[in-house]
Amino acid sequence: MMDVETPEAGVGEYNVDRIVRIKAIEDFLYAEADAIDARQFEDWLDFFSEDIRYWVPIRKNLPFSERFNDMTGPREIAWIDDNRATLEARVGQVLTKIHWAEEPLSRVTHMVTNIRVEELGDDEVGATSTVRSKILVHRSRMDDAGEIIIGRREDKIRQTERGFEIFWRKIIIDQATLNAKNLSFFL
Repeated sequence: MMDVETPEAGVGEYNVDRIVRIKAIEDFLYAEADAIDARQFEDWLDFFSEDIRYWVPIRKNLPFSERFNDMTGPREIAWIDDNRATLEARVGQVLTKIHWAEEPLSRVTHMVTNIRVEELGDDEVGATSTVRSKILVHRSRMDDAGEIIIGRREDKIRQTERGFEIFWRKIIIDQATLNAKNLSFFL
């Protein structure tokens, strides 16, 4: 049997409460993916707080020396930069059934993996966590073979009396040039 070294304090430290919280956060993110894949768009909105920022910066192709600056910043252009009102408007547009880019609706599958809960803390509303994960999103529409978007996410999640809610999401798409015809579906 192989001995496993005990990690330094604060790094990878686990107790029962922390393990239970991490598992609950993982289940929450899987349920979110299931809701959007099942086209339960109004239910999907319930995963987000009223103060949500849902941000997808644009990647840039830069030389190695600038490798850490390869995406647009918080005040620059982005693929998506939504708050609660704009997320609700996007869902409302799809639900009108006359949204040209989503009639008929895309078939979308979200795969969420490599979930890591990196910080646990508190804010004025509740206990908060910074959660990093990887995503693979496959979308097909009509007779199209489909498009794949791969990336990583950073979520800030708080636990309130009503449960978990995402109050900040950053999605970093690996591709600098998207092959998708549009981003009318939800990442």
